[in-house]
Amino acid sequence: MHKAILLTCVVIAASAGAQIDAQEHSSTLVFPVVARTTGVGTSRWVSDLTVNNLIDQGVTVGIQFFPENQANTLDPSFPDRIQLGPRETAVIEDILMTEFGYSTNIKGMLVVTVDPDLVQGNPQGSNIAGVTRTYNAADPAGTYGQTVSSSEAYASTTTPLVATGARFDGSFRSNLGVGNIGFFEEVRFNYRVRGTSGAMLAEGSQSIPPLSVRQWSLQQLGVTQVEGGLTIEVWLDEGSVNQDPCASGANAIIAYISKVDNGTGDAEFIHALSTEGLPCDD
Repeated sequence: MHKAILLTCVVIAASAGAQIDAQEHSSTLVFPVVARTTGVGTSRWVSDLTVNNLIDQGVTVGIQFFPENQANTLDPSFPDRIQLGPRETAVIEDILMTEFGYSTNIKGMLVVTVDPDLVQGNPQGSNIAGVTRTYNAADPAGTYGQTVSSSEAYASTTTPLVATGARFDGSFRSNLGVGNIGFFEEVRFNYRVRGTSGAMLAEGSQSIPPLSVRQWSLQQLGVTQVEGGLTIEVWLDEGSVNQDPCASGANAIIAYISKVDNGTGDAEFIHALSTEGLPCDD
């Protein structure tokens, strides 16, 4: 099987992995967003990756970054790599600078893998746990930010993903992020934002290039400020659903909410989850 097609299957399998609090474990992990960018005022946001080797043999960890808002392609050789000894844990601080050389104003998806079909020489059964942290590093006195775990759910059909807990009022602002984990084509998705009563506040559709992520503020999605918690539904447009949504290379999306406290800048990351179970979880 071609490695690019194989990784599509691995990515989807990783998204269905068992949850361990705020982190995931699998042979392949997909982190929806990491960043190295300036923010409001003097804030400067960077991301760290922590990854642990869960087996009693050494492994090579392949790492690949896919910038937002552009069509990306997989490099099946995974040229950016680190070595982990048995049960070893590594922390890569400011990963977009350390591993990829980006200086600022960049964000996107991160794929981390030890799958032996993708990283030759790794033993069968290779498995890792991992988590990222994106935080404001501008203040020498300390940092604050949010933990971002690997994606837990995906949608390859019109069954919605749902995330609740968004806010858009005088105290908080929120963003919707959606990633296209398909490798071969742009996909279109639909969204719906509901208020506390369940009434629809906004709806529409957007598109995402292959192997990329895009993020929108709720205002950009057509929501006006409103009190209370908000729930967002996203689903693949019917025209982007493949004839066999579980075939190798089928289109699929992941989604999340990023909520920010307007007073402190403190951020919260909320994964969208499937409403009817994962479509290809046999």
